[in-house]
Amino acid sequence: TPGPVHLESRFPDSGKSVAVIGAGPAGLAAARELRRLGHAVDVYEQHPLPGGMMVQGIPAFRLPRGLVADEIAQVAAQGVRLHPGCKVGTDVKLGELLKQHDAVLVAVGTLKPNLLDLPGASLSGIRHGLDFLLEANTTGQAGIGQRVVVIGGGFTAMDCARMARRLLAPNGLEAKPQPPPVQVFYRRSKSEMLVTPGELEALQHEGIPMAFMAAAVAYV
Repeated sequence: TPGPVHLESRFPDSGKSVAVIGAGPAGLAAARELRRLGHAVDVYEQHPLPGGMMVQGIPAFRLPRGLVADEIAQVAAQGVRLHPGCKVGTDVKLGELLKQHDAVLVAVGTLKPNLLDLPGASLSGIRHGLDFLLEANTTGQAGIGQRVVVIGGGFTAMDCARMARRLLAPNGLEAKPQPPPVQVFYRRSKSEMLVTPGELEALQHEGIPMAFMAAAVAYV
């Protein structure tokens, strides 16, 4: 395998410093390029591991964690200083960063949940996909009971369904229990799914049925 990639600096040290809030793909990429422009860079991440959605949202079976760790190591090797487990606003104040640095870049992502406003929405057991994936990816478990319904037809829905299937399959994915422990419902047609080829085949292989043209009307 190829060794670490160290990109050459474009300019000498500028004497300027930048604080980047958020160690996801945007924050890490910006930090690397700012360092190549000659600036000192500190990246602040509230979670224990940098990587953002690469480690908090996308499951390891889709994106191996070793690849992510290698990419982050290459960013650090450029001279970028990473501060994981440091939440801006609590552990360090934004005003302090503004005083300590010449610029502050906010790259915290867009994590506002989009839950269906249906009757019964206040019932327990209803979760947003990103919250579920964050817990499952960081702890290896999640309180989802024994049967799971996933509403949606995008990548987050696919990841939630396949992650839930693994959490509910201690003996492996080969067994196909009935009724299926995980099911997916999508309000549009198969041709309108915004996913890449192979996603539906992966669901079928793992014993996850998917219903199309099925819109949720209430939580029960």
